[in-house]
Amino acid sequence: MKVLVIISSEQHNSEHIDNIIILNNYLRNMQVDYCAISSNDDFHVYENIIKLKFKFKSPKKQFSKICDFISEHRGELQYDWYIKFRPEIKLLEPINFDKLLDNAINARARLYIGPKKIKYGMSVNGEGPWKNIGDCQYDINTMKIILDDIFYIFHRKIINKGGFKPITFDGRQDEYFHTETWRRRSIHLNIIGIHLEFTKNNTKSGDLNMSSL
Repeated sequence: MKVLVIISSEQHNSEHIDNIIILNNYLRNMQVDYCAISSNDDFHVYENIIKLKFKFKSPKKQFSKICDFISEHRGELQYDWYIKFRPEIKLLEPINFDKLLDNAINARARLYIGPKKIKYGMSVNGEGPWKNIGDCQYDINTMKIILDDIFYIFHRKIINKGGFKPITFDGRQDEYFHTETWRRRSIHLNIIGIHLEFTKNNTKSGDLNMSSL
């Protein structure tokens, strides 16, 4: 299994080096390459820790960055799985690849109304300033899913299906924009639990419909 980790941000700072070390340690038993995407020429920040197979500079918003990189390098991207990663993410346990679907974007939920119950399945409602956001409600039917946009995993099948075709919109590219774009492109959405902390504001993953725990 070949994996490409795409570390994407407006800029790369040395304060996030520990997060990159943790990520690299969790993936050390896999065949992994790294890509760094930035609005600035600051790729040297992580190069003492990881070897960058790809460096991509772009002034665009976050989703446009990813789509442009994939489109421009598609012929070179011979990987099974792709991980989109923000440097402010501290993984608190390994990624469970057994929970992933190869026909979907795999991520935590930002908003969810439906029957699933998933430990660490929300990007909000965990310890930190977003603890009481809500946006999670049980329903016997799946009524609404908005996926998190800071950390998601997808298979090469999603690229082949057009999930990351270039986009021209350069307004706000938040979770809602990501999810709506994938829906328009007929890409499935799969919620998974990922135990992590977003160190930018010290927010940890919350649970999805598991308030009794």
